[in-house]
Amino acid sequence: MTTEEPEPSAPRPTRQQPAEGAEIGALIGAGFGLLFLIINSTQFSSLGRTVVLVLGIVTFAGIAVFAVRGLMQQRRVAAAEEPQPVRTAERDRRQPPFGRAYWIIVAIEAIALFAGARLLSALGHSELGVAWVAVVVGTHFYALGRVFGLDRFHVLATVVTLCGIGGFIAFFAAAPAFIPVISGVISGFVLLAFAMWALVPR
Repeated sequence: MTTEEPEPSAPRPTRQQPAEGAEIGALIGAGFGLLFLIINSTQFSSLGRTVVLVLGIVTFAGIAVFAVRGLMQQRRVAAAEEPQPVRTAERDRRQPPFGRAYWIIVAIEAIALFAGARLLSALGHSELGVAWVAVVVGTHFYALGRVFGLDRFHVLATVVTLCGIGGFIAFFAAAPAFIPVISGVISGFVLLAFAMWALVPR
């Protein structure tokens, strides 16, 4: 008498998740985006600035809710899957969420922002400060995309850097009034949009 071996069950489809590091990257990008909107919408009319700020704040709040919820869910899943002895032994050896590479990037960014702003002010072109900020913030996302494993932020880096370059172009085209719009407000909405995109499952 022969017994039939049970057929192996088909693997359950895994639920798609956002890219690794997406939650942290989204919070950073959204924070910069909202700050850009707040600082660079001052020349708008009262109605225009109100619309810009309301859109920015609502978008940022939504991103923050989904990002924090995603981080909490990751912690619950990791705690459930990790054996208790390993969890106890490794508790003190876990890497912090912001490692050395992150803080090196932030330090370089801060130095570049401060030095560039001081130089532009010394040259009498402080209006180019926002364009310089967009260039530095944009380029620093290339490095953050690598650190957090978030390739989508390389696209973000390119777009925001181009917004910064657009501000310099506006200056040389004798249209300085467009600098805060191109390098500031547009960059802010781009940062918020890409922060939302980062949370989309890959």
